[in-house]
Amino acid sequence: MKNTLISFIFMFAILDAHAQRQEKIGFGIQAGWSMSRISGDTFDGKAGFIGGVHANFPVFGSFYVQPEVNFQQLGGKYKSDAYAIGDILYRDAELNMNYLSVPILMKYRFNPIDLDIFVGPQVGFKLRAKNKVGEGETYEAYHVKDTDIAGVYGLEYCLRLPDSRVDLILNARYTTGFTNFNKGENPNMPNDSYRNNALAFILGIRF
Repeated sequence: MKNTLISFIFMFAILDAHAQRQEKIGFGIQAGWSMSRISGDTFDGKAGFIGGVHANFPVFGSFYVQPEVNFQQLGGKYKSDAYAIGDILYRDAELNMNYLSVPILMKYRFNPIDLDIFVGPQVGFKLRAKNKVGEGETYEAYHVKDTDIAGVYGLEYCLRLPDSRVDLILNARYTTGFTNFNKGENPNMPNDSYRNNALAFILGIRF
């Protein structure tokens, strides 16, 4: 019985390794909707866009590594009724931040259902940060740092289309900010620390 069990495990490992060798590197594009939430009590949530490209590398067994490059909109709406710039007060103010986000995701696939769980670090490079006030006036948000460090985790489902080399990808993820993106003193942001958090739902295709 023991020898049979060992033989079965050995055979399964060989078949799994063979299947893994047959699997190729996948490349894809994706786009979706996100709801960002800045930590603390200064901001309400704000909807935005996320989209970019990725590569999916088989490592061994059911493990994969997926680096991505995404354009990501983050930010929030100021809760206060009055946003101050000098002696001038504004209403309905927003902080809008655009990042080039680069996550490196470690993935494990449940092969029978093509469902992945993933987790990994992300570095965000600031492209633009502006405060929008009043009827659309914008002011540079100089207090936003150039880089942002976060962690990403979530689920991904791969729908394999019949008679096609293209797979449909459905992805849900949450981004947790690790670092304070605010630098210097800002009277409109009195908290000690502000971190970017975001929930995103993404649709993509992989070749």
